[in-house]
Amino acid sequence: MQKYIAFSAMIFAAPLAAQTPPPADHSKMQGMKHEKMDHGTPVKPDQAMPPMDHSKMQGMDHSKMGDMGEMMKNTPANPYAEAGMAMHHEMMVVGTDASETWTRQMIEHHRGAIAMSKIAVKQAGDKEVRTMAQKVVSMQENEVAGLQSWLKRHGKTPQ
Repeated sequence: MQKYIAFSAMIFAAPLAAQTPPPADHSKMQGMKHEKMDHGTPVKPDQAMPPMDHSKMQGMDHSKMGDMGEMMKNTPANPYAEAGMAMHHEMMVVGTDASETWTRQMIEHHRGAIAMSKIAVKQAGDKEVRTMAQKVVSMQENEVAGLQSWLKRHGKTPQ
């Protein structure tokens, strides 16, 4: 369970680290009752992880989680938080082997870059950043097409 918490914290914090206040003090998370968390069924190949049923997290003292919830919400300074969270969720897809898993996860990684870049095209105040973001959209769309092509050539269902 401790590995799950550490992995989750790493996934949530990585895309936000440069744009948010310092992370919450995780020592305050002691006393949380993790045995009441329902992790659901294992993920099957070609499927993303299902959304977590937060209603089954009864007994957890969420006040000990610090500002984690706020870090996951879009702000004027970080309009990418929700897109980043969605990307990390979608990247939990697993294939039948390491090659397929990498391909599927990279597709979602590139889709996340596209989503974030489209936000930058609309909201970034700097013209150069908007131009770079538009280039990223084009490049990442080409990458996704190439990865989808690999799946098709290897008899896999595109995503």
